[in-house]
Amino acid sequence: MAKLLIIEDSKMLCRVFDDLLTKYTDFDFDIVETYKDTQKALSTRRYEFAVADMNLPDARNGEVIALLNRHNIAPIVFTGIFSEEFREGFETANIVDYVLKERYENITYVIEKLKQLVANKLKTILVVDDSVLYSNYLKQNLLIHNFKVIMASNGQQALERLEAHPEIELLITDYHMPIMDGLELVRKIRKKRTKKELSVLILTSDTNSYTTSKFLKEGANDYITKPFSRDEFYARIYQNIDTVELFSAMQSNFDGDIINLLSEVTEFKSAETSSHIRRIREYTYILSKLSGMFEEEAKMVAKMSTMHDIGKITTPDIILCKAGKLTEDEFEIMKEHAANGQKILSKGFYHNPSVSKVAEEIALSHHEKWDGTGYPHGLKAQEIPISARIVGLVDVFDALVNKRVYKAAWNVEKVFEFIQEHSGTHFDPKLVKLFLENRECFMNIVKKYKDNVEDGYCKISS
Repeated sequence: MAKLLIIEDSKMLCRVFDDLLTKYTDFDFDIVETYKDTQKALSTRRYEFAVADMNLPDARNGEVIALLNRHNIAPIVFTGIFSEEFREGFETANIVDYVLKERYENITYVIEKLKQLVANKLKTILVVDDSVLYSNYLKQNLLIHNFKVIMASNGQQALERLEAHPEIELLITDYHMPIMDGLELVRKIRKKRTKKELSVLILTSDTNSYTTSKFLKEGANDYITKPFSRDEFYARIYQNIDTVELFSAMQSNFDGDIINLLSEVTEFKSAETSSHIRRIREYTYILSKLSGMFEEEAKMVAKMSTMHDIGKITTPDIILCKAGKLTEDEFEIMKEHAANGQKILSKGFYHNPSVSKVAEEIALSHHEKWDGTGYPHGLKAQEIPISARIVGLVDVFDALVNKRVYKAAWNVEKVFEFIQEHSGTHFDPKLVKLFLENRECFMNIVKKYKDNVEDGYCKISS
């Protein structure tokens, strides 16, 4: 869970931040109102992120920014007064963004920016430049926004890094380099990876339009002319990463047919009903959004949740469809479906490692428990991927509230009591809280997709 420090002397804004962060994010956060309290908080806890007012009662000239930087924290500056002169005074400071307090919408912008910084942990950028000084400057600016950064000093090294790290979404390269220059690098990259898979941003001090047009014709997505401001640099970074993610989303639509097919195979093989998969997908989407995920991430996790039990196609029918309680030996065989599901999904979505990762995590870990007593690896608490924690909770809910071949449906209130009782043992306590606070949303899905007797596909040949 990411740790966040809010530094704000307005009690009203403190209440707003507390409410929004509690309801819509997964941050572990503290709120302080003065420079002195900030010093105390930083002396007792390590924070990854901060939102800071520059004008505090006991430090009115932005001193809190330097304090945060000394603790390796680049804050989002949330201020009521801002000018270019003031910005220039902090040009060398590590600051994620400046946001004015003038509108309520700007508070939600800050919340979304914080969530973006967390999401950036999963985004990898390759920087290619033969100047150690300049490449370190670029790296430092990218690290401020929480990106993963890989370095290369020439085009040949860059190709090797791309081969070793297919998850790279953006490549930033200089033009003039030894061994292989930026133009030749772009030519070679486009023989293997398209603009849909990898964005290429060129850094050049050459203002000649012929040079920039050459790069664009050879396959570069964008260019930026030196010198440039940090604001322009970040704008280009996000623009190019968003382009790759857009194409990735388009590709996922093509994957949808395959996912639906695999889900249907699971339903046909197992004792579940056809409605079970639909309910799991909708439960997962809602709980993912409640946990603070971005819209696209929540949709992707929901889509991958439909394959959580794909490993059951490897489970013998005599065990999968048994009406009574499984023996210990039978249960050990049943448990193998988690690891088998991960193996099956590891062979798909090769063009999109991030999607494959989520699908595999859900299949492998949705039977892990918060206290470490689950299977297959006995993961505990946040060792369990958030996607698997979400699916694990809603899967149990759906199994209890609906009839199964081996059990009758439970009373709804008993189901909610069971989930509450197992908060902190079986389930993530924060997810349980969100789930129970929004129980009507989940019950609406139960009512929307009622099971029919005819829906059960499981058949055992005599």
